[in-house]
Amino acid sequence: MKKITQLLFYTVLAFTSKAQTVHMSTSYKQTCYWSESTKKFDQCGDNTEYASMFTLNTDESIFTHTTNDLKSSYYVTKKQFDSDYDEYEYDVTSDVGNKYTFFVDLKKNLLKIMSFKDDSPSDSYLILFTLKSSWKE
Repeated sequence: MKKITQLLFYTVLAFTSKAQTVHMSTSYKQTCYWSESTKKFDQCGDNTEYASMFTLNTDESIFTHTTNDLKSSYYVTKKQFDSDYDEYEYDVTSDVGNKYTFFVDLKKNLLKIMSFKDDSPSDSYLILFTLKSSWKE
């Protein structure tokens, strides 16, 4: 009975220790706009200093973005790993109903937010955040 209890304890411990909150602090932000002529996000502004924090909860269902002025939530509707780019893609809906795709590449220290509008591509944009640091707890 003691061995079964220990096995159950270690199984629960192993399962709960894998789920961790991911924190990503930003240092820079750059916004790029869609070009119909090149079919790329290549109309980019300056890469400016920008301090904020993205947090992805343990079950990867909600991103929270905190800035000096605002706190926004983004609800994950789909998640996948893109092996071609070695990054995670999250389709999300913001707390005010806007739809985005988040791309997380911790190896390159990048978090990208894309808003692509099929009905009006010229209004589409990509925000690139340079990550200062990322960690799990």
